Amino acid sequence: MTPPQFQARRATLDDLPALRPLWETERLDAVALEKRLTEFQVACDAEGRLLGAVGMQRHQQHGLLHSEVFADFALADTLRLLLWERFRTLGRNYALARMWTRETSQFWRSVGFDPADEEQLAKFPDTFGAAEAGRLLTIKVRDDPFVDMTPEQEDVMLKQHLRADTEKMLQQARTLRAVLYGVLGIFGIILAIGALIAWRYRNRRGRALPGRR
Repeated sequence: MTPPQFQARRATLDDLPALRPLWETERLDAVALEKRLTEFQVACDAEGRLLGAVGMQRHQQHGLLHSEVFADFALADTLRLLLWERFRTLGRNYALARMWTRETSQFWRSVGFDPADEEQLAKFPDTFGAAEAGRLLTIKVRDDPFVDMTPEQEDVMLKQHLRADTEKMLQQARTLRAVLYGVLGIFGIILAIGALIAWRYRNRRGRALPGRR
């Protein structure tokens, strides 16, 4: 017997009719989560039926996995693994340093999430809510360049990166403008040469006409 095939993808508006009852069953705020639909990854079967979903809120170099729901909890860990692989890829793409979750399933511990210690909790973004000791699990995705920095030092570093990115964009704009001016200059020279050739041709033709009479 062929094992069932599942796939993970980003949630779309077409998924809302299937997601709403799952959120409501888990007593989650479906109205609020609808507005955050783009945070969700969903798992579907070979026929495209939605079987589960997990959201990931992002802030700077941190990601918070939240609001997991499943249509069939017998498949929950299988789908969690599929979705976790998807989030790991997204984490690399977004250059996340650390992920967090308040989900209580043992699965998350099995893939490397551990209870956050005091030092880690101090880095928990306020955007994600309260940093509850004993409830938050976390995993390092990659080395955090800000790990030993104070919030003030982080702010300075981020501003430096912003200035560097801005300068890079300005340099690219200046280069593009120089290329454009160069192309316009060459085009102008070509037009001038064409006009000169046309003028000389007409002038020669005008001088040649009396001799034909």
